[in-house]
Amino acid sequence: MKRLAWLWLPIVLAAGPVAGQTLYISQDVPTDPGTGVNQLPWQAWFHTGGSYGLELNVPGDPDIDAVHKMDRPGNWLFSVETPNEIAGLLGGTAFPRDVIRFDPVGGYNFFFCGGSVAGPVPPTSNVDAIYLDTLGADSGDLMVSFDVPTSIGGTTFEPADLVRYEKTGPTCSSWQLSGLEFDASAAGAGIASRDNVIGADETPDGKIILVLDVPVDLAPSLGPPTYSPGLVAEWDPGTGTFDLFDSFAGWPLASEVDALSCQANPGRVPLLLVDRSTTTAGDLTLTWTPSCSSGAETHVIYEGTFPIFPYSHTKKDCLDNLGDYTEDLTPPAGSAYYLVVPVTAKDEGTYGARFVGGIFTDRPQPALVADRCVEHQTLTACP
Repeated sequence: MKRLAWLWLPIVLAAGPVAGQTLYISQDVPTDPGTGVNQLPWQAWFHTGGSYGLELNVPGDPDIDAVHKMDRPGNWLFSVETPNEIAGLLGGTAFPRDVIRFDPVGGYNFFFCGGSVAGPVPPTSNVDAIYLDTLGADSGDLMVSFDVPTSIGGTTFEPADLVRYEKTGPTCSSWQLSGLEFDASAAGAGIASRDNVIGADETPDGKIILVLDVPVDLAPSLGPPTYSPGLVAEWDPGTGTFDLFDSFAGWPLASEVDALSCQANPGRVPLLLVDRSTTTAGDLTLTWTPSCSSGAETHVIYEGTFPIFPYSHTKKDCLDNLGDYTEDLTPPAGSAYYLVVPVTAKDEGTYGARFVGGIFTDRPQPALVADRCVEHQTLTACP
C-alpha cells in the first residue's frame, strides 16, 4: 500500500458544522443554570449551546476572578478575588492583582505579578478580567480590567476599561503597561464609570466580548438594549455598535458570570496521511494527528487539483463526523491534493506551510468566502 505523508493543516467550518461557539466561564457564587448541578466559584466550566461541563477545578477553593484558556492543552490563566496560596501548590500567595498560570506538567506558577510590573497595579485593585492578544497565542500581550477606578502613572482606568500590558522578559514581573486597549467611555454611547466589566475576550475578527456585573444598557445595540449578567455583549469597533454574542441558558439573575474566555486558537495539524481506502474501491482514507492547540473543536478537509499553483483548494468536508481524525472520501478524476485544517465555530487555523525561497509561507485560504468552511482565520505558532 502506498502511503503519502504531508504536512498540510487543520479544519474550517461554514455555517452549520460546529454546533455552537464554546465559551469558558466562572461564577461568583454557587450557580445552577438549570442543570441540577452547582457550578462553584473555584471552577471554570465550558458552555456550548445549552450544555455545560467542568473544565478546571482550582485547589484551595479560591474565588476565580478572571480566566483565560490558553493554546497549550490543559493550560489556563486565572486571577483570584482574595489572597490564596492554591492549597500550597503555588509556592507563595496569589493576590487579587496577580495572574496565575496552571500547566498540567509545571503546576501552578505566577504569570503576572501585578505589584512589581512596570506600571504596577495598586494593592486596592483586583484584576477581574484577562485575555491574551488573539494573534499572540500563549506569548502575546495581556489585557486586564480592574474592579474599581485604578490610577497608574497618572492615568485613571475605569472598571469597564481594558488595559494592555506588553511582555518584556521571562519573569512574572517582566510586563510593561502600554495603555488603554478598550476605552469604555468612548464605546458607542459610552459605558458608565459605575459599571464593571468582569469578563472579556477578543474574537478572531477583532471584536471584543464583555460581561458586566449588573444589568447595563448599551447603545447603540443591534441586540437587546439591556445586557444582564447571563448575556455576553459584543463590541464591534468597525461599526461602533454592540450586539448579543451569546447567552447562558438558565442563568439566574442573582449570579454573575465572574470570568469569561473564548476557545483557544485553532492551531495547526502536524501530520496528514493519505491511504487508499480498505473499504471502498477508488476512495481515499485521510488520517491526521489532532491540532497542536487545545482550541480546535473539529477538523475540516479542503481539496484542490494539480498543478498546485495557483492554489485551487475549496471546502470538501466541513466536519470530522466522529471526531476520530479520519475520513473517507471520493477523489475527483485526475490528480488532487488535500489539506486538513483545525477550526472553531468562529475561525480556522493554518492550512500548513510551504517552503518557498528559503522560507516557510502559510498556504492561503480560498479567495471566496463561500469556498471556506469558516470565514475568519487566526494564524499562530504551536504553543
